[in-house]
Amino acid sequence: MFDKFARMAAQAFLDDCGVPLSSVEFCAVDLETTGGSAATCAITEIGAVKVVRGEVTGTFQTLVNPGQTVPAFVRLLTGISDDLLVDAPPIEAVLPSFLEFSHRTVLVAHNARFDVSFLNAALERSAYPRLSNRVIDTAGLARKILAGEVPNRRLDTLARHLRCAHLPTHRAYADALATIDVLHYLIERVAGFGVTTLEDLLAMSTTRMDGTFDKIAVADDLPSGIGVYRFLGATGKTLYVGKATDVRTRVRSYFYGDPRRKIRDLLRETQSVSAQRHATTLEAEVAEARAIAGELPPYNMAGKRAGAWYLKLSVAAKHPRMAPCRIPKDDGSVYAGPFTSLRVVRTLMDALRDCARVHRCSNPAACHCPWSSAGACLGRRPDLHRAEIERLAAGITSAPSVLLEPLAARLSMLAKQQRFEEAAELRDRAALLQRVLRRGVRVHALVEAGDLVLGIGGRAVLIRGGRLCDAVDVAPGAERESLGRLLGTPMKQAARPWLTPELSREAAVISSWLDRHAAATRVLFAEHPWSLPVAAAPENRFSSKPGSLRRNPPETQ
Repeated sequence: MFDKFARMAAQAFLDDCGVPLSSVEFCAVDLETTGGSAATCAITEIGAVKVVRGEVTGTFQTLVNPGQTVPAFVRLLTGISDDLLVDAPPIEAVLPSFLEFSHRTVLVAHNARFDVSFLNAALERSAYPRLSNRVIDTAGLARKILAGEVPNRRLDTLARHLRCAHLPTHRAYADALATIDVLHYLIERVAGFGVTTLEDLLAMSTTRMDGTFDKIAVADDLPSGIGVYRFLGATGKTLYVGKATDVRTRVRSYFYGDPRRKIRDLLRETQSVSAQRHATTLEAEVAEARAIAGELPPYNMAGKRAGAWYLKLSVAAKHPRMAPCRIPKDDGSVYAGPFTSLRVVRTLMDALRDCARVHRCSNPAACHCPWSSAGACLGRRPDLHRAEIERLAAGITSAPSVLLEPLAARLSMLAKQQRFEEAAELRDRAALLQRVLRRGVRVHALVEAGDLVLGIGGRAVLIRGGRLCDAVDVAPGAERESLGRLLGTPMKQAARPWLTPELSREAAVISSWLDRHAAATRVLFAEHPWSLPVAAAPENRFSSKPGSLRRNPPETQ
């Protein structure tokens, strides 16, 4: 039993770290053909050699009858003539043997697109599936690794420059041997950059050698587990913060030719990378959010903008109303938010007015209100107007269905009446409201639960009022002691009746994590009932499709 678990642990480790190059079986392959187009030309010769750790484990070579005349320039280049191919087997007879020979290997070819395209064309004509092998192109690798060292990346040039044991002769088997020699030399060169796995070697093919790849050495000492990493500039300033389940692999991936200009600029400024290990992905995600909010790294966009606008529902006021608000007060009002801009709040207010007859002006006692005259507002009837505001407050905090169901019914009515322009505008506003309600109800449920202790694997995590306060390892049979230690964590400042930008951001991160990992999370303790109404996660009934009449409303943050 121990051996079984040891093997499983070892396999999990290999899956996380990648396939070591020392265990990969490479199959170098080369073709000779009647021309350059896989659609109109045919294969005349296949040569291949299998290698593991530099030792040849198998060879394959055969002439192939192409079923067409060999052009004169091909005869002069390769020495393969029609007379030589007359008794050769057709490609249909060769393919089964080659597929068996190359099964479960990593194909290696020089200008691999050419060879793979001919093989795939032959496979399709013979009703076989296309090649599923992973492919390494030695020409592409040489262009990245030997830039400036050789005048071109032709196989003959590389073999002579690298003093390979085998030189190409424009015959398939000899060229396959030269290709595997070139591959081994290139692997030795990139080993100095820490490329020791097949995944790293494959990624090298897309690497941009723009002066930043040499900095990949900054990842050498980084841990391979869960954590948060920081790209640091010359003065030690944080340039970028990220999280990963494997910090070292994630940081290295930035140097493998990310096409985004922003990433290339980041790598040019980077002088070092630091990492902080965490026991769980939840702790890593929260740490990342806090670091972005506190350090404001210039290359992070998401999470930096703290919301500064709220939607205020003054349910306790003499004249209840809803309005935008910058600074919440403890006056009995209900606040939705924070949001990133006034525009988001105003769009949300329009969405709420679609499902409630609430006053649109600042003076509820005004008798000249045109909305009251049109029956779109209950401002002239204070008792009914207050009830509408209270209904909106209940819908925002705990019962989204009381707002979404009327909107869905109205949207259906407009569609039946073929009032499509109005329906499109209503749909966009309703989509914003739905996103706000989904996020708000989940976050409020988490905040109002008080102290929560969650079991995540062998870890107990304390969430207090929507924020992660502490976490400890739990030994088998010691859950009670761990709970006592966590719940003894000192209380912080009292909670306010509205969400601060910092609390909203962190509670949203925790809520999102719980949605994705609910099956692997146990509730060990809950101070108050913690429940999530079914209506808190309504289906996406108001989503818009590409090509709508107007653009989608602004995203909430």
